[in-house]
Amino acid sequence: MKIIRNIARRPWPRIGGWLPVMMLICGVLASCSSEDESTAPLPDGKYPLQLTAEVAQPQTRAGGKDAWTGGEEIRVSLEGVFGNKTYVMDASGNASPKDADNAFYWKNTDEARVSAWTPDIESETDISDQSGGYAAFDVLYASAIGRYDQAINLRFIHRMAKIEVILKAGEGITEEELEGATVTIFGDPLTHSTAGLVSPGDQSDGEIKPYYDAATKKYEALVPPQDMTGKPLIRISIGSNDFTYTPETEAAGKFGFFGGKRYAYTITVKASGIEVTAAKGGTWNAGGSENVGVTITYDGTETEPKIGDYYYSDGTWRDGGLRKLYADGTMEWAETKPQPENGKNVIAIVFHAGHHENDASDYSATGIGQQKCHGYAVALQDATNGYCKWGVYGTELGCCPTDGSGKKQNNYSAPDIDWSGYAWTQKIITAAGGKDKLNATEDSGYPATYYAVVDYAHKVPSPANSTGWFLPSIGQMWNVYQNRASLFEGKTVVSGLKSDWYWSSSEFYDYPARRALYVSVRNGDVFRSYKYSRSSFVRPVLAF
Repeated sequence: MKIIRNIARRPWPRIGGWLPVMMLICGVLASCSSEDESTAPLPDGKYPLQLTAEVAQPQTRAGGKDAWTGGEEIRVSLEGVFGNKTYVMDASGNASPKDADNAFYWKNTDEARVSAWTPDIESETDISDQSGGYAAFDVLYASAIGRYDQAINLRFIHRMAKIEVILKAGEGITEEELEGATVTIFGDPLTHSTAGLVSPGDQSDGEIKPYYDAATKKYEALVPPQDMTGKPLIRISIGSNDFTYTPETEAAGKFGFFGGKRYAYTITVKASGIEVTAAKGGTWNAGGSENVGVTITYDGTETEPKIGDYYYSDGTWRDGGLRKLYADGTMEWAETKPQPENGKNVIAIVFHAGHHENDASDYSATGIGQQKCHGYAVALQDATNGYCKWGVYGTELGCCPTDGSGKKQNNYSAPDIDWSGYAWTQKIITAAGGKDKLNATEDSGYPATYYAVVDYAHKVPSPANSTGWFLPSIGQMWNVYQNRASLFEGKTVVSGLKSDWYWSSSEFYDYPARRALYVSVRNGDVFRSYKYSRSSFVRPVLAF
């Protein structure tokens, strides 16, 4: 059952009702500001938006959606064009405008971002009874960048978190008793959604009746992202007995659900109580996992580095608490994150172990002393107290990956292909006329690189067996952003990223002479900006 309420005068919980409007306005303004001599206008009504779509994290069986059956409506927005429109999916994954009034047409040849969501719920929804399935409020969202001359593929992800419960009979409980059990999920029974964004309805605690999949013997329920610290999560009722499970808090002293993540619990019910095995944090589609080790002995440089490890001023590292790494990139951490080694000075946190396959930098001339590095670490603090410029407008430096034929690769839509931050930083230093010519006041001094390479190095010297600090590439900065919670939470020595913008050393592949790329923490995306724009912070990294 759904409850639809008039919420026109209710404040938007957490996110803010103004956010979708502001994002749309910013999209229009960004499109206007991005046009230059390389952008050509297109005839009105000649180049329609072409869309295909898939669900990137499929949900199996009747509970949610795993494929298009045809007739589903998705709501679509196009960067630079005011208003949203409705497209209809067919069973093959192709989308067409609902009617002539709902067709988007490209205005110019510049790239633009397309966002889509389904269902288009602009109301508060009661999710307390999911026994019949949850497809009606299984909010999917997708975003991609493309051009007028290509079909854009949208990979939809789930905005809600999914809870799965499997019951097993233990000592004193029969299979017949287990089949008669009642499972209840606790959490906010109301959700609020707009433009594909989901939040709890009123932050209250309530009961949710889950969907039961008889084939897999799983109880399943969707919940909005929310803080469940210290709160009961699951109740199993068998006869007159109730068994309640309250999750343990994580290293940061909290426990919460995140959108798009799957939280699976296998609960053995005994007459005397319950035993719970949790596998939390993976995406909805089940994936394999890599065991990093439950008990690990660390002895400085003789141990291979891991994501989240502390990196010290003497060039060594120590366990930061990573215990399991899933195939989808999700990480599990020690219940209590280890503290830094006494008497040592932490200067960074490892954010990638080993030499990344998309890093074309040669580290032979650095303190590493060989072509490939052992890993990458991010500084504990920003190098700037405010926004700074990137550098000279109108000069291409070659800070963009290329293929074998020398063609520039799209590091805007696919930032992970660009990990050569050290190589790009060296190109920027050369363009400035040397490290001593870098400065904070002139475009020719490449301020963003100055703050990373010179200013921050004066404050926090780097080890001799490292590269020294440099301005990260867009792939490196994007990785830090994506894993910011795992890297920074529970570690008192580090300051997390601001809800703001962070420069990379990468030039925008399409207009490399004029624009550089940055990561928007507040929007969770990659953007391009003019190099002379004073618009972003700097967070240095190093390789070791």
